[in-house]
Amino acid sequence: MATIKDIAKLAGVAQGTVSNVLNGKGNVSSEKIRRVMNAVHQLGYVHNERAALLRKGFNDSLAVIMPDSSAKQYQDFYSGFKNYAQSHGFTVTRHLTHENTPLSEEEALIEAKTLQAKGIACISVAAGTLHESTVYKKDVDVSDMVFIEHKPSFGGDFIGFNYEEAGRRMGRKALDLGYTSVCLLTGNLCFSNEADFYRGFMEAAGKTGCQVTHIQTDPFRKYQNIMQISGDSMPQAFFISNYGFAESVKDICSTFYDTREGLDIYTVSPVFTMPENDFTKYEMNYRQLGKVAAEALLKKTGEEKEGFGQRLLESSGFRNWYSNIIVPKEPRTLNVITLDSPEAYIMKSFSHLYTKKSGIDVNICIFSYDEIYEAFNMMNASSNYDVLRLDVTWLSWFAQKLLMPLTDIDPDIENSFDDFLEGTPERYARVHEKVYALPSTPSVQILYYRKDLFESPIYKRMYFEQFRTELVPPRTFEEFNRIAAFFTREINPSSPVEYGATVTMGSTGVAGSEYLARLFSHQENLYDGKGQIRLDSEISLQSLRELTELKRCTQPDYCGWWTDTAKSFASGNFAMSILYSNYAGPFLDNTSNVVGNIGYTMMPGANPVIGGGSLGVSKYSSQPENALSFIRWMCSEPISSAASLLGSTSPCRKTYENYEVMNNFPWMSLSKKCFPLTKGNRIPGHAGLPFDERKFLNILGMAVKDTYSSVSTPEEALRNAQEQLEKHFQCKF
Repeated sequence: MATIKDIAKLAGVAQGTVSNVLNGKGNVSSEKIRRVMNAVHQLGYVHNERAALLRKGFNDSLAVIMPDSSAKQYQDFYSGFKNYAQSHGFTVTRHLTHENTPLSEEEALIEAKTLQAKGIACISVAAGTLHESTVYKKDVDVSDMVFIEHKPSFGGDFIGFNYEEAGRRMGRKALDLGYTSVCLLTGNLCFSNEADFYRGFMEAAGKTGCQVTHIQTDPFRKYQNIMQISGDSMPQAFFISNYGFAESVKDICSTFYDTREGLDIYTVSPVFTMPENDFTKYEMNYRQLGKVAAEALLKKTGEEKEGFGQRLLESSGFRNWYSNIIVPKEPRTLNVITLDSPEAYIMKSFSHLYTKKSGIDVNICIFSYDEIYEAFNMMNASSNYDVLRLDVTWLSWFAQKLLMPLTDIDPDIENSFDDFLEGTPERYARVHEKVYALPSTPSVQILYYRKDLFESPIYKRMYFEQFRTELVPPRTFEEFNRIAAFFTREINPSSPVEYGATVTMGSTGVAGSEYLARLFSHQENLYDGKGQIRLDSEISLQSLRELTELKRCTQPDYCGWWTDTAKSFASGNFAMSILYSNYAGPFLDNTSNVVGNIGYTMMPGANPVIGGGSLGVSKYSSQPENALSFIRWMCSEPISSAASLLGSTSPCRKTYENYEVMNNFPWMSLSKKCFPLTKGNRIPGHAGLPFDERKFLNILGMAVKDTYSSVSTPEEALRNAQEQLEKHFQCKF
C-alpha cells in the first residue's frame, strides 16, 4: 500500500507538503498540488477516512446508534440526520444494534465513544426495558447523547413523536367508521412509544362496544404472532403502530386468507411523498426527526452544553390526498391549457388520480411559450378552456381579461394562503388586490456551479495566484464573468471544462430574462426612484455589457430554452449555470455527469428573477366550481410534494419540511428563501395598471440579441429599445 512517503518521493516534494495537500491545509503552490495529486492517482493511494476521523476526534463527528433494520422510518431518520450533520461540516458514523440485543447496544456505545464522537443519537433497544440498567450504568455519561423514539426511564434528553395522540386518533377512526371488531398490533409495550400508542388507542376505542384484539410482536416474531389470527376470526380492520408490521399483515393475509374484498389496514407510518393505496397512514416525518436530532446535538454539545429534557415533534397525521375534490352528479371534462414545461407532464400524470376520485376527466393541453401566448390573446366566450396556467409575469396582463376572480367562486379562498410559501400569494395570486389564481409552480433563478471545481485545491490555488482573491461562488456579475473566463479552456488552457457558464438566449423573451438577471443585481425594480423605466441608463448599459462579455466564455450555439440549459450543465462541460429552479431536474438524470457535485447559491445581487406560474379559472368556464376544485387539489400539499419529487416545484410550506424532497433537490431550501427577497417589479404597485410583459420582453430581448450578435452596440440597442418602450408603454407611473 502506498504511503505519504511514497507520494512525496514520486512528486518530488516534502512529506509535510503531501500531508497539507491531502488535508486541504497550508500555503502550497498550484504546481506542487498538481504534482502531489498526480502521484496520488498514479500510486492508487486511498485516504484512510477512519484514521483521519480518529485524528480529528470529537470536534467534527457525530454518531448514530440504531437497530440493524431496513425499516423505512429508520432509513429516513438516518438520512435526515446525516444530511443535516454533513451540511454543517460534521462526519457521521453509524453503529448498529441488531434489533433486540442490549449487548450490541453496549458495544455500539463503546465504539462511538472510542471514536470521540461529539454527540450520539440513540434509537435504543435497552432504554425503558429491563436491560436498561445493564447498558446505561451509573458510570455511563449520557450528557452527549439524545435518545430517539424510545424514552429512557432515567430522564435523558429525548426526542420523538406523540404516539399516544396517534393511538387516540386511530381509536377515533375505528369508532367513526363503525368497526365492531379490530386487531390492534403493536411492538413490545416495554418501549415508551408502543406503550403510548396502545394507551391512546384503548382510551379512545377500548371502552366502547368495539372488540379489540391486541397482539404484541417484534421484527423477529412478527409472522408467528400475526398468524395467531385465523381466517375464521379475521377482524374488520387492523390498527398498527409500525409500518413494517403493516406490510407483514398485508403479505400474510393476502397469501393465507381470502381478502379479495379488501383489507382495511391503518398504520403509523413514515411520510410517503408519493401516493400509494395499500394502507391508510398516520404519518410521522422521520427525516425531520433526524434533522432535528442532529440540530439538537450540535446545540447540546456546543458551548452552553445544556440539555433540553423531552421534545415531541408534530406528526403529519392522516394526510389527505383528495382534499378539495368535488364529485359532481354529472361530471364533464375539464380542459386545462398549460405551458410546455416539466410540471405540465407531471400534471398530466397526476390528473388520473383526480379523475379516479371525482369522475371528472381532465384534458391537459400543452403548448409552447409562443403558442400559449397567442392562444390567450385569441381566447373569447366561445373558448372551452376551464383552467389556465399563466406564467407569473403574464398574470398582471391577462388576469382581468381572462380569469374569474376566485372570490366569486369561493369567498373564503384566502384562508388557504397560510399553506403557501411566504411571498408567493402576493406575486402568484393577487392582481390589484383581487385573487385571480393560486400559486402552483413558483420558481426562481438560482446560480448553480460545479462544486468539485470550486473546492478543488488545485483550481483554488491557481485562481488565487492569478487574481489574489479566493475562488468562491460569485456575488456580483463582475466576479461571475471573471470566474467564467477562468474556467473557459480557450482563455485558460488549464481549465478542466470547456466553458465557464451557460447562456440561455433562444427567443427574445428568454434573452430578456437572461438580461434581467444582470439588471436586477444592480437595481431593485425595473423602474427607477422617479417611477420611470430607463432602458438606456448607465446601469442598463452596464448590465448588457456584463451579459455580452460572457459570449467568449460559453459555447457558440447558446441554449435556446431552459431545458437545453439544464442538459448542458448536466453534461459536465460547464462550470456555472443560471437556471430557473423548476428546470433543474435533468441535473439528477442517469445520464448526468454532475450528480454529487452540484453547488448552488443566491443570484449575484440577491434579487433573483422569479418564474413558474399560477392556475386560474377561465372567465368563460361553464363549470367554475369544478375548475377551482381541480386547482386547489393540484396546489395542495400532498400533491405538490409528490410533484416536486418528480422534478416540479411546490407552493406549499410543508413541502419544504419534506426531507425526501429536500434531499433530492437541496436547492429548494434556497428557493424558499428567495421569494420574500425578490423585488423585480415592473411598475410601482400604486399604478394599478396591467403590464404587457410579452411586449416588453420582445423589445428588451431584441436589444439583447442585437448586441450579443454584434449587430448593434449596447448604446444603440438600448437607445432603440427605449424609443420602442416609450412608443408602446406609459413609462412614468
